[in-house]
Amino acid sequence: MNALDYILDAVLVATIFLQFRGRRLTPRNLILPIAIVVYFLFAYLEGVPTGGGDLYLIAGGVALGLVFGLGAGLFTRVYTGERGVYARAGLLAATFWTVGVVLRTAFSVYATDGGASADRTIGRLMHSWDITTSRAIVACLLLMVLVEVASRQLIVGARYLALRNRQGVPSGTDSAAEGGGVQAVRAGTAKSAP
Repeated sequence: MNALDYILDAVLVATIFLQFRGRRLTPRNLILPIAIVVYFLFAYLEGVPTGGGDLYLIAGGVALGLVFGLGAGLFTRVYTGERGVYARAGLLAATFWTVGVVLRTAFSVYATDGGASADRTIGRLMHSWDITTSRAIVACLLLMVLVEVASRQLIVGARYLALRNRQGVPSGTDSAAEGGGVQAVRAGTAKSAP
């Protein structure tokens, strides 16, 4: 890992923890995390290897990223406030987000700073899983973070747009859209029942 890797992880963790108090959403701060990850994708991704078990590894990373991103997005509360639409991350949102970042960071630190022992362990795993190149691991980690960030931002962004488009509606009628996660869906279903 180099300094830019640590910066990326720090920015990703900061984006969720900044929302513990509630942070005003804007198109800029919805798009910025995705733009940062896309920059890192262009800087580090040297193709997506398809030989042996490479695609299975990459698909697994993408699936994990989707789980962490959906969890972080579903448990982020999006609501209207004094000056617009806000997002507030709950404990579950922070947990999903942080677990994804910590797993990637821990593996990267182990792979780069673990010495000969890490090289042997990773080499054995690559051989037993039929991973043909270390580029598959890089692709797995980068696509994992892209999917995690994009899926979370898409969920929060969709709620943001829905609330922004309905700001003329009295606040009592859009509580389902304001809530976070599963509770918001339940509240909306209960209100729409006859």
